[in-house]
Amino acid sequence: MQRMFFLLVFCAFTAVNAQLLPSSKPVQAHMTDSTGKLLLMDFGIKLTGIKDVNTPFSVFSSRPLMIYYFSPFCPHCQRSYGGIQQVAKEYEQKGLTSLAISVKSVGKRDILMFMEERKASIPFFQDTDEDFSKKYGDGYVPRLYLVSPDGKIVRYTALENENLKEIKADIEKLLGLGK
Repeated sequence: MQRMFFLLVFCAFTAVNAQLLPSSKPVQAHMTDSTGKLLLMDFGIKLTGIKDVNTPFSVFSSRPLMIYYFSPFCPHCQRSYGGIQQVAKEYEQKGLTSLAISVKSVGKRDILMFMEERKASIPFFQDTDEDFSKKYGDGYVPRLYLVSPDGKIVRYTALENENLKEIKADIEKLLGLGK
């Protein structure tokens, strides 16, 4: 119960801070480290599969990938997942692989409830050792990552419906479908 309260306060704090930011436009640059070096996705990160615990993260390497990083208790995550799942379904047949990664601080049962309530159709994992959040997180959820087959990462910080058009355009570029 205390953990749930903390997550709700965290999400509320995130919402207030997001409104104070100058723009809610999605970030559209490749991720870099503090020295400016390009960050590549580390597919050796340990994640725990929610329905298939034996699926390693490495099976998703070398393909166009969309990662939804979230918390089941976050109201923004709950609200944005439907649009993200629609995008995942729309581009699946065109070569995009999608998955969701939950923060460590929630239980598997809570993730399963989130999946069931939203009729989730993509694989779900949990960041059990917080390796993903330490390397690619910024302390906020939800976040969306597009990963190119060569491992380059673009992180999106605004996932409202009005931003999905820009995200879709970037997915089309990633898949080589350019218009």
